[in-house]
Amino acid sequence: MIPNDNPWSGLEPGKIDTRRVDASARWNWFWAVMPRTDMALVLQLPSLPNPVPNLPKLRNLEIRFQTLPGGPILYVRLKDSAQLELFETLCRDVMAAGELANTVPEALERAIGRTFRWHYLLRGGRLEALAEEAQKGLIGEIAILKLLIASLGAKAALAAWAGPSGAPKDFELQADCIEVKARRGASQPFVKIASEHQLADVADRRLWLGVLAVDKVQNPHGRTLTEYVCEVTELLERTEPSAIMDWDLHLADAGYDMLHDYSAWRWIVSSPEFHSVADGFPRITAPVPLGVSGVTYALALSACTPFRTDWNIVRSNLVQKDLP
Repeated sequence: MIPNDNPWSGLEPGKIDTRRVDASARWNWFWAVMPRTDMALVLQLPSLPNPVPNLPKLRNLEIRFQTLPGGPILYVRLKDSAQLELFETLCRDVMAAGELANTVPEALERAIGRTFRWHYLLRGGRLEALAEEAQKGLIGEIAILKLLIASLGAKAALAAWAGPSGAPKDFELQADCIEVKARRGASQPFVKIASEHQLADVADRRLWLGVLAVDKVQNPHGRTLTEYVCEVTELLERTEPSAIMDWDLHLADAGYDMLHDYSAWRWIVSSPEFHSVADGFPRITAPVPLGVSGVTYALALSACTPFRTDWNIVRSNLVQKDLP
């Protein structure tokens, strides 16, 4: 049975029955009931896209193209009726994203991109919000990611972002690697190196160490982690919607869940300081003595002064080496 207090009430089960969402909407959105009484959102299309884009694969949703007598559609079908309230929220969010488009292909791209943003939530999410240290580290990596997006483009920058997946370096490009360290501005001038691999050389790549001050401040100063995330999301929605899937996958790997409340923490971020990790740089690297592993140590930033550089130098190397 379909409950009476949702957009699908009154639609006839057992066949594809639809109702237009809003007569004033720019694009043809429909509430629909599929043959197995599953609720769905439908976007009617003038033609199927060519090539057909990748679609999210979600445990509780089916997202597919289908050609009906009235023409092709994209549909998002709920397979678990226990999540109906959440599904309605998803549908309205997907429609809101699509309605910002100026063409049907762009509306389709935005709709698909927004469903990717929900993948992590619908596969279970994370039970607890990120702790302060994890928030600080993620904000630092996002700051460097924004610089890379501006220099290399969103897709190349996101492809290089390896930190959330547990790689030894936070960013791994074709010819360069960047390790990012976020520290409190008022703390002792040290950064913690978490393993002997973080500052180890990588064959045929140059290694940079980026250090940022990420400090907790009181409202109304600073921004929350959610606001830092939303800034990048909005940038991608404006400039490269097809990169949103990769963005959300990285956030999920980092443990970020958009439903968590981060309003209790506000942060300010300094401009990053960069160092060229080259011969003579103070570090402990692999190989370490047999039987020793998981080396952590404090690196004095004063000892790194001879290796200081700035983003313009780093960027010039990245652009020359890492652009296709």
